[in-house]
Amino acid sequence: MVPAEAADTFRAAGTVRLRREIDLGFTTPGRIAAIAVEEGDRVRKGQLLAALDTTTVGADLAAAAAERTRAEADLARSRDLFAKGWLTRARLDSAEAAYRAAAAATTSAHFAASTARIVAPADGHILRRSAEVNQVVNAGTPVISFGDNRDGFVLRVPVTDVQAAGILRTESVPVDIAALGPAPIAARIIEVAGRADDRTGTFAVELALPPNPSLRSGQIGHATLAVRGSGGTGTMIVPSSAVFAARAGEAFVYVLDADGERVNPRRIVTGATSDRGVVVLAGLRAGERVAVTGISQLADGSRVTATVPGA
Repeated sequence: MVPAEAADTFRAAGTVRLRREIDLGFTTPGRIAAIAVEEGDRVRKGQLLAALDTTTVGADLAAAAAERTRAEADLARSRDLFAKGWLTRARLDSAEAAYRAAAAATTSAHFAASTARIVAPADGHILRRSAEVNQVVNAGTPVISFGDNRDGFVLRVPVTDVQAAGILRTESVPVDIAALGPAPIAARIIEVAGRADDRTGTFAVELALPPNPSLRSGQIGHATLAVRGSGGTGTMIVPSSAVFAARAGEAFVYVLDADGERVNPRRIVTGATSDRGVVVLAGLRAGERVAVTGISQLADGSRVTATVPGA
């Protein structure tokens, strides 16, 4: 038997990301003629990242311009004939509609020609190339994943609903990132998601990281987060061996009764697992003793002899 220890922090693992990461693509379909960057490259705002083959785009523009010229001449002739009474209103309306359609097609072709390039929207990093030269892509297909440098790097860690509700926004949060060395860095909580992830049911906590040239998107970090107690019970920690029937955010432990002779199963709300054990967010009070050995042989009301490991 060991007593539940008071604990006001828990560790959670997450992934380093640039706060703004977006997928860039072309607004028109076509064949990629050039990709001017590689994954990991640092780029400047306005720098060319990729371009489409403009051969077909140029041909489309020339064809649209020629059709507009023809429709414009046809409209002028129709208006002259209508003024002389030799053309019906319906035929004139048809000529006007044809001209408007040709003008719109020309505008669209000009737009396609002007958007056959992808340029960096800001200073940043190339995170991923999702296409290759000569590949034919549709409009909107992601070609390059881009990380915007302006808001820096963040660590995003998933936590349970109970943890999210109890997190304290302390002035600084210790974060360990192996790639930066053994010393923790001081991060700052900037957002706790107001909605759970549909797939995992967890809430994302976003921590701003101080500037560091060694930071890269995709690195793994561990944050030590502070939480407030619940209902006067506080937050506890118990050895991992004491926990059974665990599932997302819940588990059971055997708690020694007041007489110190029998154990009873009790449902607990669990948090992260640390090197000290499992964080218990609710269900135990400091000093209550839990069974840590022979769990599989215990049942509700089992008689035990309480001993302290190592005693």
